[in-house]
Amino acid sequence: MNIQDIKAALASLENSLGEDHPDSIRARHKLAHAYRAVGSYDQAIALFEKNVAACTRVFGAAHLTTLRRRSSLANCYYAAGRYPEAIPLFEGILRERELALGDKHPDTLRSRGSLANCYRVTGRLQDAIDLYRDTLQAREQVLGSDHVSTVASRRNLATAQEDTRSV
Repeated sequence: MNIQDIKAALASLENSLGEDHPDSIRARHKLAHAYRAVGSYDQAIALFEKNVAACTRVFGAAHLTTLRRRSSLANCYYAAGRYPEAIPLFEGILRERELALGDKHPDTLRSRGSLANCYRVTGRLQDAIDLYRDTLQAREQVLGSDHVSTVASRRNLATAQEDTRSV
């Protein structure tokens, strides 16, 4: 589906079911991702923000669906270079996922890695290294040393460590 088709489907769902209906939220999420994919970050962010608000009203702030929508928003902020907005969002998501899912859950590990990425690009290299190291250790325990996510964590840690030598 192209963006216009998704917009039409979303409008129809919102008119018939309301803006906060889970089907409308899913369609809005799909449209936001479509905008992000073509680099239209402002449109994507506006939709992701609307979804976070809707999910918070419908499911509650700590619900896993809301956390996923907040994560999509934080990732879009990151992709748009809006790091000051991404970092506190990633920090909150990580805290809530650690509480709800535990330290070694895949969603928690992704959140930890995303926060580390933000720290790295904003020059908080030691914070990034600490998070990359924690993520790598957990992935080695849970997934094994040869898993693609573990290998990516190892590469991220090495890159951040190399960055400290360049400063």
